[in-house]
Amino acid sequence: MSLPSSTSPGRDGLPVRTEWPGRHSPSRILLGALAALLAAAGSPRPATAAPPVEIQSVRVGLGGENSFKVGCWTPIRIQLHAGASRFSGQVELLVPDDDGILTSYRTPAEVAAGSTATVAAYARPGSREFELKIRLLDAQGARLLEVNEEQVLPSPPKALLPFESAILTLGQPMGVDQVPLLPGFVGSSGGAAGATPEVVIQRIEAPDVSLPGRWYGYDSARAIVVDTNDREGLKALDGLRGEALVDWVRHGGHLVVSVGSNWQAVRDSVLGPVLPAVPNGQQRLPSLDAIEVFAASTRPLAADPSTAVMATKLEGADRRRGKVLAFAGNLHLIVRGAYGFGRVTLIGLDVDQKLFGDWADRGLFWARALDLHRDNDGGEMASPAMGGGRIYQSGVSDLSSQLRIGLEQFPGVKLVPFGWVAFFIFLYILLIGPGDYLFLRKVVRRMELTWITFPLIVLTVSLVAYFAAYRLKGNDLRVNKVDVIDADQEAGLLRGRTIATVFSPQNRDYGVGFVPVAPDREGDVAADAGPAPAEGPLRPPSGTELVTSWFSVPEAQFGGIGGGNRHFNLVGGTYAYAPAGSLERLEGVRIPIWSTRSVTARWFGRTGALVEANLRPVGTDRLAGTITNRLGYPLTDALLAFGKQVYLLDELAPGATVKVELSSDRNLAGELRSRAPSYSADQYRNARTSINRGNLLLAAMFHESESGRAGGDRLSNVLLNELDLTGQLALDRPMLVARIGRPGAQLALENVPSRPKIDQTTLLRIILPLGGKKPAPGAADVGAADGGAAVADRR
Repeated sequence: MSLPSSTSPGRDGLPVRTEWPGRHSPSRILLGALAALLAAAGSPRPATAAPPVEIQSVRVGLGGENSFKVGCWTPIRIQLHAGASRFSGQVELLVPDDDGILTSYRTPAEVAAGSTATVAAYARPGSREFELKIRLLDAQGARLLEVNEEQVLPSPPKALLPFESAILTLGQPMGVDQVPLLPGFVGSSGGAAGATPEVVIQRIEAPDVSLPGRWYGYDSARAIVVDTNDREGLKALDGLRGEALVDWVRHGGHLVVSVGSNWQAVRDSVLGPVLPAVPNGQQRLPSLDAIEVFAASTRPLAADPSTAVMATKLEGADRRRGKVLAFAGNLHLIVRGAYGFGRVTLIGLDVDQKLFGDWADRGLFWARALDLHRDNDGGEMASPAMGGGRIYQSGVSDLSSQLRIGLEQFPGVKLVPFGWVAFFIFLYILLIGPGDYLFLRKVVRRMELTWITFPLIVLTVSLVAYFAAYRLKGNDLRVNKVDVIDADQEAGLLRGRTIATVFSPQNRDYGVGFVPVAPDREGDVAADAGPAPAEGPLRPPSGTELVTSWFSVPEAQFGGIGGGNRHFNLVGGTYAYAPAGSLERLEGVRIPIWSTRSVTARWFGRTGALVEANLRPVGTDRLAGTITNRLGYPLTDALLAFGKQVYLLDELAPGATVKVELSSDRNLAGELRSRAPSYSADQYRNARTSINRGNLLLAAMFHESESGRAGGDRLSNVLLNELDLTGQLALDRPMLVARIGRPGAQLALENVPSRPKIDQTTLLRIILPLGGKKPAPGAADVGAADGGAAVADRR
C-alpha cells in the first residue's frame, strides 16, 4: 500500500505532482549515506604537518638501565631528530617534587636540519613513582610536542631510595659488587630477608655519552670508583666531562682511582692534578701482606705467596699532602688525600685482574677503600650514609627531619594541637547536624527555616575560624633560615649550604633565590637581600655557582620522599628553575595561606684568608699554636677540631688571639653526644621545646666521628651528608667552627606581601693549614671553571 499523491502549485504557478516515499525509501537513504561516506573517505584530505622535531629516545641516569635516586639530581639524555628545517628552541622537563607539584627545568636545544643530536637535561624527582613530561618549545616558547614517560621509556626506571648509598663504577674494578654482601648491610646475607640493600653498585655504561657535563649529574653518588685500565672510560673523561667529575670531588665527593699499567696516561689526564700522589712507573710487589692487612683480611690474596704482582709506584705523597694507607717497604700502594672539600683515594694496583677478582675478601678491601666504617660494637659494617638512625615516636630518624621540625617553629605563630582541631570539628558537625535539627524542631518548630539557619551557622563558624587563625598565626611573612659556610683557607675555596622555611600569611606565588655573601665582606649584612632591582632578579656574585631547589625529609611518611606512594598535589600549579639551563632560583613557588614551604641552596666560590693560624701537631692527635680572628665580627661558641679531639675556644672577638694548648680539649664524639639532647628529644611537631639548630648542624658536620656509637641511639645523616667533613679530619686537617651573627647567603624573595622577618642561624667552618705541611691540592688549578658563566655552557 502506498500513500496517496497530491498536487501543489509549482514555482511557475503550474501544478506539481508530489509523490510520498514508499516502503523501500529507508534502504535508499542508507545506501545514499553509505555512498556519501565512501566518497568522503576517497576524497583527498589536507595532510597533517609533520612536527619539525621528534624525540627518538630518552635515557635516565648513569647506569646501564634507566635509574634515578629520589631527591637527587639525575641526568636525562634526550635524543632529538630534526625534520626538513633546523630546530632552535628549548627542551622542558616537568617532574613532581616532594609534594607532587610539577617543577620545570628548561635547557636550550639546537638540531640541524635532517640531523640527530642529544640534549642533556637534569631533573630532581621527589618520589619513587617516576613521572616525567618532556616538552619541545620553539624559539618563542610555543609548544611543539609533549610526551610523558610511558611514551618514551619501555619500562619505569629503577628507583633508589634516599637511604641507599650508590657507588658508581667506571671500568671493571673487580670485587666492588661484593660490598653489599658484607655482613651487617641491610639486605645482605646477614640482614633481614627481603630488606632493601643499603649499598647499591651501579656501573657507568657507554661513558662516552652517559657521563654528565655538570657536577650535580653525580649527585646520587656516595663515591665513584674509576678503573683507569679501561681506556675507553679514561678517554671519556677528556674535556668537560672530566672537569665535571673533578668539580664533584672538589665540592665534597669521594673519588677512588686505581692505576695500573696505564699509569702514564692517567698522570697526563684530567685526573693527574687531583691525585694525592704521582704515578711514576711500575715494579714488582715483594709481598701481598700489605694489601691483606689493609683489608683486615683473614684469607690470602693469592694461594701462592710468590705470585708476581706488579704495582704502580706512587711518588710525591708528601708534596701533595697525601696520607699513605698501605705500603710495602718504600713502595706506596694506597694513598688518600684531600682535594678541596672532597677526597681522592689512589690505589696503585690493577684491580681488573683475575687474581684480584678471585680474592675471597675483595669486598673488605673495597669497603676500606670506600671508607665504609665498621661499628665498634659487634664488628659489623655500617654505611655512614645510613648511620643506623633511630626512629622516634614522631617518625623522625634523620637529622634533616629534625632540622625541618626546628625550622617550622616560628616565634609568634601558635600551632593548635591536633586533638583540639579534631574536637572543634566534632562540635561543628554536631552544630550543623543534630543541633540545628533539634533547635528547629523542638524550639522554633519550623523546619523550613533550616534554609536560613544552616548557611548562618556555616558563615559564623567560618568567620570565627578565620579570625582565630589570624590571631594565632598573624599576618607576618616569616622565615627560619640556617646557613653552613665552609672555607678551605689553604685552597681559597668557599662553599655553602642554606636551608630555609617560609611561612606565608597569604596565598602567594613567590620567587625564591639566594645571594651568597663573602665571609670577609666588611660591614653589616642583612639576612634579607631586599627588593629585586628593576633590571631583573638578583643574581649571585660573579664567579659563584648557585644551585637552588626544594627541601624534604627522607622518611617513608607523609611529606617525606622515602615512601612508595604518589604524593597528592593539594596546591596545584607549576614552578620553574631559572634561568634556562641553570638552577639559580625558583619562580612561581605557591605557598597557601598560613602554610610553610622549605627550600635549600648550595653555592661555591672563592675566598681569602679569614683567620690567621699558626698551628703545629703535638704527638699523634694534639695541636699547639695560636689562632687570630681577622674578621670584623666575633666568632662565638668556637671550637677547633683535629683528628678525634676538639678544643673549646669559647668566643674570639675581632682581632683576638687564642692559644690552642691552653684551651680545654675533649673527645669530639663525646662533645657531640653532650649536645645531642638540645635537638634530638623525642617530640612531635607541635611541641613547645625549641630545637637548637646550631648543635644539630654541628652533629651533621662531623657525623661520622660518632660511627663507633651504638647504631640505635642516634639520628642518621642522609640528606645532609655532604656537610660531613670527618673524612678530612682523618687527613690531619684542623677545622675551626664557630657561630656568626650574619648570613652566608641573603634571601631574595619576590612578590612578597611585606618585608620578611628572618630568624637566622649561621655556622662558619674554616679548614686551617697545619705547620710543616704543604698546601693541599685544589688551589692552583681552580680557575674560572667554578664560575657560573663557564658552568652554564656544560651539558
